[in-house]
Amino acid sequence: MKNRWTTTLAGLFMAAAPFAVAPAAAPPKPVELTFSVWIPASHVLVSNFMMPWGREVEKATEGRVKVNFLTKPVTNTAGHYDAVRTGVVDLACISHSYYPGRFDLMKFAILPFSGNSAQSTSVAAWRMYDKYLRGANEHRGVRLLGVYGHGPGGVYTSNRRVEKIEDFEGLKVRIGGGIQADIASALKLNAVVKPAPESYELMSTGVVDGVFFPPESITSFRIEGAIKNATVFPGGLYSDVHGIIMNEQAFARLSEADRAIVLRLSGENIARMGGKAWGDADTAALAALRARNVNFIQASPKLVADIRARTAAFEKNWLDAAKAANIDGPKVLAEFRAELRRLEGGN
Repeated sequence: MKNRWTTTLAGLFMAAAPFAVAPAAAPPKPVELTFSVWIPASHVLVSNFMMPWGREVEKATEGRVKVNFLTKPVTNTAGHYDAVRTGVVDLACISHSYYPGRFDLMKFAILPFSGNSAQSTSVAAWRMYDKYLRGANEHRGVRLLGVYGHGPGGVYTSNRRVEKIEDFEGLKVRIGGGIQADIASALKLNAVVKPAPESYELMSTGVVDGVFFPPESITSFRIEGAIKNATVFPGGLYSDVHGIIMNEQAFARLSEADRAIVLRLSGENIARMGGKAWGDADTAALAALRARNVNFIQASPKLVADIRARTAAFEKNWLDAAKAANIDGPKVLAEFRAELRRLEGGN
């Protein structure tokens, strides 16, 4: 009897063993995306926009997608487009101004005297791109997730004041290329083309008299101590539009559901987040400059008119580029400017 019960119990334990010891299925590993930035990690665009956007993606995908920011950029400033295109990194931010002749259609949003706030410029620029310019495929080889722009660009100098058109002539100014280079040529500046992070060294050593920047960049690149004069313009002397780009193969690695989530959190969401971060920093920077008793010069109607006369070809060149791409340029510019007025009016 003992042997019969022993044999029966042993058989039961053996039959149940596979169910008792089978391990729980491991959750799938998240898709990890690398993000390279060429601006300092302390910059408001990184800390108040790009990193929070990455956290939004991770939360919305319930951890299935993680955005990892690299501690150092994978290449120089302008090299980030190709770094994303070739898969060296999955995500990056770019300034369209650093690629002369490559993004001519994006210049609609950065013409002189266009917009009075970073967020309105960002949102209006994205809406026009999404509605009219996407099909031109200027961002071929990568996926453009969103665009965002900075606030009104001004002229910030150490000792020389800029109050009339003649004050520009021979002025040594750090510029970043693109529309800034076009304006520098039209105004007969002595332009020094260098990436924004080099501005402190250029200003502190006296290599340049000043910089073309939105207010935020003065404090972000820590040159406020060298600034004594600021000439500001209605709608800004210029603007710049940046983009967040993604490697196409990295996007394809995501599940269909997670691709939809990333796209939902991109587009206008990126424009609003990036524009707000830049705009809030503009407000803080202007307060900091005024606390340092920087001399603010509001551009006179005559100075604005003189600059308009010298830069009138910029709009014509854009309209020609739009026409060549079968885009109704006058319609885009009119709608962009109307959108700016609505957004700046709080609508």
